[in-house]
Amino acid sequence: MKLLALSLAPVIAIVWFIYWMDQYDKEPLRALFKTFVLGGFAILPAMLYQYFTLSWLQKYTEQEGWLYYAGISFLVVALSEESAKFLMVRYYAYPRPFFNEPFDGIIYGVMVAMGFASIENIGYVTEYGLSTAFSRMFLSVPAHGCFGVLMGYYVGLAKFSGKGRAGWLMARGLVLSVVFHGLYDLFLFVQQDSGITSHIPAAYLFGSALLSYAVAIRLSWQAIKLHQAISKNNFHS
Repeated sequence: MKLLALSLAPVIAIVWFIYWMDQYDKEPLRALFKTFVLGGFAILPAMLYQYFTLSWLQKYTEQEGWLYYAGISFLVVALSEESAKFLMVRYYAYPRPFFNEPFDGIIYGVMVAMGFASIENIGYVTEYGLSTAFSRMFLSVPAHGCFGVLMGYYVGLAKFSGKGRAGWLMARGLVLSVVFHGLYDLFLFVQQDSGITSHIPAAYLFGSALLSYAVAIRLSWQAIKLHQAISKNNFHS
């Protein structure tokens, strides 16, 4: 029970935070819950994609070096996870009447990300224990939240843009979330390769992961404030 509580604590905190930030037109709790649950289910297609692409990558490439880890980080992990989360937002929340302002893209992007992160986190924490629970509480789970904000920001813009721009904006949000997710994972993966750490200290690689995480946090905060400003203007108009 302690491990389960530690797994879910950061998820609950981020869900509460983003709900609180939606200050002008609260979303229906039922819709938020459904989006969260869909995020949990999104882990299934992501895992299936990862299984086949990782097998292919290991079969046809050398299992070491920057190129190999970049393939895992961007094309296997980040692409599958962010695409699965994006599809849940795009085909559940995006077409609904309650998606009625740009900030809703961020709300539903974070909800689906937290649903995904909750299942992933439970798996990691039950397997690896307390130390993993604490590290993921401050790193991996909030990182999923940031990727959800970055994707949701552009999904929110797309909803209220012309048809010609909507597809481009959604693609931009998906790509941005994949890039930051991939960068974060890349530096964490390569720090475990002794061939690479013999030339670049593992601390530098971990610091690079933290730097990409910090940039994602900053961009996410800016995205939240920009969409909040739009919501405020619409509320008072």
